Amino acid sequence: MPHSFSEISLIYVSFSVLALYAPAVLGALGLAYVLYRRHSRLERRQQQHRRIRQAIGDKGLNKRKHLVLAVQRRNIRELARLVHSQLDQSKPALTPYQHQRTSAFIERAVTTVDFDRLFALHNLFAASDAKQVSPAVETFFEHTR
Repeated sequence: MPHSFSEISLIYVSFSVLALYAPAVLGALGLAYVLYRRHSRLERRQQQHRRIRQAIGDKGLNKRKHLVLAVQRRNIRELARLVHSQLDQSKPALTPYQHQRTSAFIERAVTTVDFDRLFALHNLFAASDAKQVSPAVETFFEHTR
């Protein structure tokens, strides 16, 4: 059965349109895919560098925190030695309970790095006379009960 010219021309026209526009559409889709991959690859690379920078910063910050804590512990140990010597000097004026409680407080202040309260205790021993040490220590520990 012979086909008419109009039918054949429709088939050829549709194939020619397909032959012309299909590579253009496929090329556009391929270009979009390549550009998307490039953008996402750059984005992943930026995220990787951001994570690396963050890790380096965190490592440096942790190192500085450890150094600061080591210096604080060294300073508080030195202050604890001073307070222990003051405690030993004023031992006759204190009751055994006050002496034991003060000694335990000094040890706890060193382990918890409680510089302010230990320094307050140091000032209390430095400012008190031999007679006033026991009431001053009692007043100092009154707030911690």
